[in-house]
Amino acid sequence: MNNKYNKNIEKQKAIQEKIEKLMLEQEILRKEQKEMEETEILKEYQSTEISIDEFLKMIRTYKKEMLKEKREQPEVYKKNKEDKNMDMEDIINGNRI
Repeated sequence: MNNKYNKNIEKQKAIQEKIEKLMLEQEILRKEQKEMEETEILKEYQSTEISIDEFLKMIRTYKKEMLKEKREQPEVYKKNKEDKNMDMEDIINGNRI
């Protein structure tokens, strides 16, 4: 094939790898952010007395928000699930410790 064509293909592959790496890094940062936010929320509510009904309402709202987020970004959750499955397969096959 044409040398210029091959370079183009290689550049596309390199860019795609960078995109995937950045998307993974972004997802990790989002998880960290969410954990930090949840920790802050817990700290705020530890000193506040609320009823069981109010607490359950907050939990239900949170779950609805999570479901909404999953529906809005299904490719991210699908990719994470696939990555977790691949990690487990690697562990089972002895490729990772």
